[in-house]
Parts: sequence; structure tokens; C-alpha cells
Amino acid sequence: STADIYKYYDDAKVMAGAAYHHPLDYLKMLSGIGNDNAYFDEQYYSKMNHWCRRYDFGTYNDNHTIIRFNALLMLVSFGSFHVHTLVMCFISFLGLTALYKSFTGFFPSKKNLVFAAVFLVPSVLFWGSGVLKEGILLFATGFIVYTFVKIVIEKKITTVYVLLFLSALLLQLVNKNYLLLTICPPLLCFGLVHCFKIKKVIFFYCAFLLLLFGTAYIVLKTMNKDPLQSIVSKRRDFVNLTRGGTFMLNQDLLIRIEPGKKEFLDTLDTKHFRIKPGSSYMYWRLDNFNDTLTSTNSTDTSAYELVWDLPLAGSGIAVSPLQPNLVSFTAHIPEALYISFLQPTLAVADSLPEKAAAIENCVLLLLLTLSFIFADFKNTDKNWLMLCAAVVLILYLIIGFTTPVAGAIVRYKIPALPFLMMIAINVIDTKRLRKIPLIKNLL
Repeated sequence: STADIYKYYDDAKVMAGAAYHHPLDYLKMLSGIGNDNAYFDEQYYSKMNHWCRRYDFGTYNDNHTIIRFNALLMLVSFGSFHVHTLVMCFISFLGLTALYKSFTGFFPSKKNLVFAAVFLVPSVLFWGSGVLKEGILLFATGFIVYTFVKIVIEKKITTVYVLLFLSALLLQLVNKNYLLLTICPPLLCFGLVHCFKIKKVIFFYCAFLLLLFGTAYIVLKTMNKDPLQSIVSKRRDFVNLTRGGTFMLNQDLLIRIEPGKKEFLDTLDTKHFRIKPGSSYMYWRLDNFNDTLTSTNSTDTSAYELVWDLPLAGSGIAVSPLQPNLVSFTAHIPEALYISFLQPTLAVADSLPEKAAAIENCVLLLLLTLSFIFADFKNTDKNWLMLCAAVVLILYLIIGFTTPVAGAIVRYKIPALPFLMMIAINVIDTKRLRKIPLIKNLL
């Protein structure tokens, strides 16, 4: 009921059940057209655990995408979960293949290395082969890059490529919309450098991206929207989740009871509770999530609906306070990159999956270090180098600023890992590598 791989599948059963008895309802829910009313809330969404996120405002609820994906597949899977796994593996594989074809077009002499970078990174294989959002985002990322290269670099402006590009953008928008910030600005830089034969590539990328994000920040501020505050709020929510506890909601408040303190609650039914008089808890007002408040002697008699019941997270990372201003964000850049590049570390990894992720971090950083030791910067494609570096740094900064949970970090950074490995492949001198007997036959 709590594992991502099953919870969206379980919700999709509710939606798919309408296909046989109320097919028009099913089509409305699947398309998102005409489904936003009390009837659907009562008949369907109230029976789902993860369709509604009433405590999360301002962005598209990407849970809808994976639930709809499962509900659509149920027409042919007939309830066999492994069919969904197989389809997701294929979708993920298509996205990685698109990335592979994009990279090998520029590095034809390094095809074996590119193959390993795209297809053989363990966490990409693992998380991309489950019925999760990661498989869809790998598909979307792969085809955004592939079709961009075809249209802008190779000048093959066909209806098929344009439609594929727009479809991939839309899919990324409704799946993990922040990844558009990761991939689109660097791709725009890449296209401008290629088309206008810009010589000072590194300077251009830095100046253009700073100008682009700076302008976007100013525009959002004039619209009374603060992106830095949104990041700080997301970070705060993650920190609260790592502390575990029972989270409950009514029309005004989201409250949190400390782990192991369920004696503070009176049970009304399986999903609804009241707080016992004199109990302590943490709470947030739904009209202002920025302020975290506490009550040490409750007099609240309201009924609350259960949202989460979470144990203390074993993979939480201690982070320093982050303030919603440019000075604080700039000062926290080293911490953010440290979290994204190195967490989880072998020193803190407890479970087997965490230890595997920690070992992978060490291996990837070792390979990156060796690539610079055996580098050939004279023949390095600086445009590809900066594209990959920009994708990695933007995503890693977003992750480092928002996600102090090792288990989530491993998942969130997988779209960047092929680009991280392409940095190494771009700069490495394969002629020098071939002099090493153990490596000679692999290249």
C-alpha cells in the first residue's frame, strides 16, 4: 500500500474498473477532460489513495500520469502486473536507445563506451525497469534529445520528428516537469553554439544560462511567485517526511504526530481520527505552508483524514537550514553538489540497496576521474561537454537543494547519469587507454 511500484497500480484498478461498466467515465479520467467535478471525486477518486494531493499546490500532480499509464495498460494486461513491468522496460529501453543513437552520431569511434554509459549503469537499469515514473522520464528525455538533434543539428525537419519532439516535451511536462528545466536550456545552448559557430563555448553556456534563469526568476518574482521559496518548502517537506510520523489533514490544517505517539489519537474509522485533549503535535495551515507551528496541549476536537503513516526514515541526510534568497542558495551550492554526487556514502549506508548505490557512486566518480587523467582536451567536443555538464549540474543542484533523503536521491538523479558518463567518454583519449592490456579488447 505504500511502495511506489504498487500504490499507483492499485489506484489504477479503480479507474480501469470503470472501462467495462462506465466507459465514458473511464475515457474522461484517462484524458483528463470533463473529470474535475464532485461526481468523479465521489465515485472514483475518493477510493484512490494517491490521486489527490491536497497538501501540495502550484504544480501538476504527476501521480496522475503513472496512474493513467497503468489504467490504460489494464485493458490488455487483464490484471497481470508483470505485463506492466514488461511494457515499462520496453519504454525505458526505447528512451535509452534514443540517447545512444544521439550520442554515437557524434562519437562513432567510441560506440562501445557509449553503449556502456547508456545501457549498463546499474541504477538506471534497476529504476528504469520498474512500473515507476522513471521509465517514462527516460523515454521522454531520450526522445527530446534525439529529435532535437535530428531537427536542429541534422536539419531533418519532418512532421514525424516535430510531432515526436512535441510529444516528448508534453510527456515530460506531465511526468516530471522540473526536468524540462534540466534538459531544455542546455539543449538550446547546444543548438545556438552549433548553428552560429560560437567559439567561446564555456563562456557562452555560463552567460546564457545565468541570463536565462535570472530573467525567469525576475519575471516570476514580479508575478508574486518565488521559485526559491518553493524549493525551500520542498526541502522542508522532505525533512519532515524523513522524521516520520502520522500525517493527517482536514479542510484547514495538515498535522503531524510524532512516530510512536498514536496514543494521542482517537480512532473514528480506518482513515479518520481525532486528537486527544492535551496531546502535542506539529501543524501547517493549508493557506500558508511556510510556517511550521506546534501545539503542546491540544484542545482541537476536529476530525482528520489520514494522509501518511510513516516510520522514521533510515536514509535521511542532515542538512543545514536553507533560506529563500540568492545569498543562502549560493552558499549552499557545495553542500547540494556533495549530496547529489556522493550520497549515500559507504560510511552511512545501512541497507543492501544503499550500499549498492554507494558503491556505484564511488565507481562512477572513479571512472570520471580516470577519464580526466587520460584526457585529450584538444579533440574534446566542447559543445557536447558543456551540454552534458549543464544537464548534470542543473539536475544535481535541484536534487541537492530539495532532497535530503538518500533513497530518493538515487532515483531522482538517474536521468543525469548517462550524461555524466558522456562527460567522461567525451574527454577520454582512447588511444592512451588501448595501451593498457586489460582495456585494449574492450574498446
